[in-house]
Amino acid sequence: MAARMATLWRLAQDWLDLDTGTVLCAAEDFSCAGRGAAAVGGRWNSVGSVVIYLADSLALAQLEKRVHTPLRPPREMVAVEVSLPAAALEAAEIPVLPAGWNADNVDWSVGRTATQAIGDAWLEEGATLLLRVPSVVVPAGWNYLLNPAHPDGRKLRTRRIEHRPDPRLW
Repeated sequence: MAARMATLWRLAQDWLDLDTGTVLCAAEDFSCAGRGAAAVGGRWNSVGSVVIYLADSLALAQLEKRVHTPLRPPREMVAVEVSLPAAALEAAEIPVLPAGWNADNVDWSVGRTATQAIGDAWLEEGATLLLRVPSVVVPAGWNYLLNPAHPDGRKLRTRRIEHRPDPRLW
């Protein structure tokens, strides 16, 4: 009997060599993804912590991308459908939320917040593939941090889907 599968979503861009245009990391290639989050930090990870942010729906992924790119839509964005065993989703760690976890966006690259400490500790422990955290944008939705170094990462499959965001969102 086939394992039950679950789906998560991501909107991303390919990483390109700016001089040659060569693709350095395709958006759907999780063996090299997560460096954007590591470069600037995020609500749930400090600078230097390589994680991949995912959402429980494509709609939530779009809204999350919108609030983090307020001026204009990123160019050449694609949707990435992530299929993984439902057991990995069910095993996702769910942290106790600290006071102020849903504060307005800040410069995540400066200092270290309580939420970043939670995400960094989860990543360092390495016990689960996913960390499940609530969305600030849509409180009824869930975001997931994926540890690309976790052994269960080999069980997921990604599919690249062309995506053009509705310009009315910007």
